[in-house]
Amino acid sequence: MTNYPNGAYINHMVNQESTTKQVANKIAVALEAAKRSVKWLSDQSGTPYVTLRRQLSGKASISIGQIAVYADCLCVEPMTMLPDSFTALAGKEVA
Repeated sequence: MTNYPNGAYINHMVNQESTTKQVANKIAVALEAAKRSVKWLSDQSGTPYVTLRRQLSGKASISIGQIAVYADCLCVEPMTMLPDSFTALAGKEVA
């Protein structure tokens, strides 16, 4: 864990699998809130349905670019779909 001068802490023990699942869960929550289907997001984003299903099940990684596209399709801020470890320093200046 790193302690930054501004009081923020980052846990460096985050693994890719848990990060992928966390992002997938946030996308699924946004889909549900928007009352949209996986098929709809696939069509809107241009992501093949099978790929999107694998991403949402945590079996395939999701790039920052894909997060931005999904957020745009769902009319939410991309920051809401980022893993907690990415947002720990959001809005805080790091020296």
